[in-house]
Amino acid sequence: MPTPTESIMAMFLMSVNTFTDYYTAFDKTSHTLVAKFCFIVFMVIVAILLVNMLIAMMGNTYQKIAETRNEWQRQWARIVLVVERGVSPSQRLKKLMYYSQPMSDGRRALVLRLNQTDEDKEQMKEILEMKRIHNR
Repeated sequence: MPTPTESIMAMFLMSVNTFTDYYTAFDKTSHTLVAKFCFIVFMVIVAILLVNMLIAMMGNTYQKIAETRNEWQRQWARIVLVVERGVSPSQRLKKLMYYSQPMSDGRRALVLRLNQTDEDKEQMKEILEMKRIHNR
């Protein structure tokens, strides 16, 4: 008679696709139906857990991609700041006149894109809303 440890090991080996030898051995046991039922329940639970793990991994990957969606903008801003810090304020002001556009209030700003998608407009609204709330 097998020990509980041997039974657990046999169930594990069956889940790794070597169950043909063990499944036929269920017919030789005194509890054939119980053994087959336990095996089927075990295999169903393993399949459900594997699918659940796959879904969790895909969700985690999606979350990482969503978090790094605007990472290029942060990196670009960091590079611009490093370059600007290496230039004197008077030189920076001279160069500002070359690459910037005048705004309605007299200041100048760098315009990256004149046409924005709806998603970009929505993102800008969110940023402005956060700034408005923060300034309160």
